[in-house]
Amino acid sequence: MAITEVIFPKLKPDQALLKQLAATLPTAAKTTFSGVPGLSSYYRGKVIEAQNVSQAAKLDHSGLVLVLEWDKISSFNSFWVSEGFADFRSVMKPFMLSPVSPDLFYSNLPDSGSTTTSNYTQYIKVENLGSEDKSVENSWRNLTREIGLDAKSFHAWGVQESDGAFMGMLGWSSLETLKSKNKKESVMKALHQLTKHGDVTAFVLELSRQS
Repeated sequence: MAITEVIFPKLKPDQALLKQLAATLPTAAKTTFSGVPGLSSYYRGKVIEAQNVSQAAKLDHSGLVLVLEWDKISSFNSFWVSEGFADFRSVMKPFMLSPVSPDLFYSNLPDSGSTTTSNYTQYIKVENLGSEDKSVENSWRNLTREIGLDAKSFHAWGVQESDGAFMGMLGWSSLETLKSKNKKESVMKALHQLTKHGDVTAFVLELSRQS
């Protein structure tokens, strides 16, 4: 049962600190995430757009996103309480507004397919489902049908602190294709249909796989 972890760190809006973070993070992350048992891939990137679909409003964000793919939940749990991650938290603490709260999702697929390795990744989350409402899966499939072959797709269910949530990812070759497709009335309608299941947020991400 593969796990996808998505993190949007809440950073202090101080330009000097953000500049320092840009210099500090790559080395600290490489030290922390290299050779971790069960961690199959790690991506770091930026948030291009963030939207609260349910409220038709822009969503505040700090611009940074991390995506990690694990082989199973026990691997994540072991890492979360490890000394290595404790050291990383200490390094990051001066830059953070609040502690990190990761979104965790499980799937029977081994990873998120080509969605995270695409040039642009659209991340859509449905929260407060109350339970694993399978009807949200039908609405997601309807959205991917409307999009067609222009994007790769993947979806997963929330686990642990993210229980009661659903997420889908779409992998796009270009920002232009993403934007033009998302402006189609049928796609907009299919995306909005997800709001009948819970609170929906959508992000456009530019991810880079880290070695």
